[in-house]
Amino acid sequence: MTDKQIFNVRIGLIRAFLWERKCDGILLNRCDNFAMATGGRRNYIYTYGDLGANGLFVSKEGRVFFVGNNIEVTRQMAEELGSLGCDVLEFTWFQDTPAGAVRKRFPGTLVSDDGSLGANVNDALTPLRALLTEGELEKYRRLGALAADAMSSTLDAIRAGMTEHEIAATLISEGAKRRCHIPVTLVAADKRIAQFRHPLPTQERLLNRGLQERAVLGYVMVVGCFLREGLVVSITRFKQVGPIAADVPSAMERIAAVDATMQEATCPGRTMGDVFTACQKAYAEFGFRPDEWHNHHQGGSTGYAGRTCKAVPNYPFPILDRSWAHRAKEFLGEEVELGMAFAWNPSAPGVKSEDTFVLLPDGRREIVTLTPALPTIDLERVLGRPTEVVKAGMVAG
Repeated sequence: MTDKQIFNVRIGLIRAFLWERKCDGILLNRCDNFAMATGGRRNYIYTYGDLGANGLFVSKEGRVFFVGNNIEVTRQMAEELGSLGCDVLEFTWFQDTPAGAVRKRFPGTLVSDDGSLGANVNDALTPLRALLTEGELEKYRRLGALAADAMSSTLDAIRAGMTEHEIAATLISEGAKRRCHIPVTLVAADKRIAQFRHPLPTQERLLNRGLQERAVLGYVMVVGCFLREGLVVSITRFKQVGPIAADVPSAMERIAAVDATMQEATCPGRTMGDVFTACQKAYAEFGFRPDEWHNHHQGGSTGYAGRTCKAVPNYPFPILDRSWAHRAKEFLGEEVELGMAFAWNPSAPGVKSEDTFVLLPDGRREIVTLTPALPTIDLERVLGRPTEVVKAGMVAG
């Protein structure tokens, strides 16, 4: 698929959304929704916020406008939106806002993804952020390979005595070399792996030196989310550089078995709640505390967000909801095939398992973050049955 074809499908899905909700138009200011609507274009300058520097307006008739100030319009139309055939709704930077400009131009029932114009429908857009065209699934394959390669290179560089911050800097650098942005970088050495589920790498503060930098002596966990063209893959890997507790290798195998169970349960026609039920059973089955899942979220669907939605018990969110393709057919002239992507991340003290995989329109699963150069866990032995899931083990060196 070309970028223009992906864009046409995305706008068709948004039009179906608008007609179903009886709305005349929607203003998308959030970075994830802007990327979702445009097939991966960027509207951000500040990379640590949810909102971009300009917006995109889509009418129920299918007209699409860049909405922003005179600072942004030149680059946006030259490098992001011009080739997609978008119109322009421009204002001088100190005279208006995207919401104000849209309201002056367009009547009717208008909504937005940030509450700046009409009702805030961001949560209702979750299915659209999760559903992916064949072209976007192919982008996921490329992004997954880049992320896996960056992670492998980072692990190769890790030596005993490296600080968590140095390891994080290496991962960010390796990602940037491959034209990826790394919005999440988590690194924990030794005891910190068991202490914190979201371990920001330690670094000495500029003024208050109350946080001592940690250096890896036994083993280290490296977590990265890689962003490219609006899509996100997540990957976690471990490296051993010295002595570790005797129970860690077994725990790593068993948490990988939980992950494999969740991947296998991710099937079209099921719900996120169904996968979570399988997750809860797997924790107990593989020797963890039955309530271990209370200590960290277990991941969920990904796409145009690090997690388009996180799974929770009894969550009715459908896996591969094909009804959206049918609803958009009226605007596209044909029914398109859609898939999804997932990143489950079960964890227990000192261990975690995380990869990103795509669920194809025919129901097949394909892990996009495979690291074939790393050792693999014998999952069939741990599970006691055959499986197609592949999980990386701890790297030694």
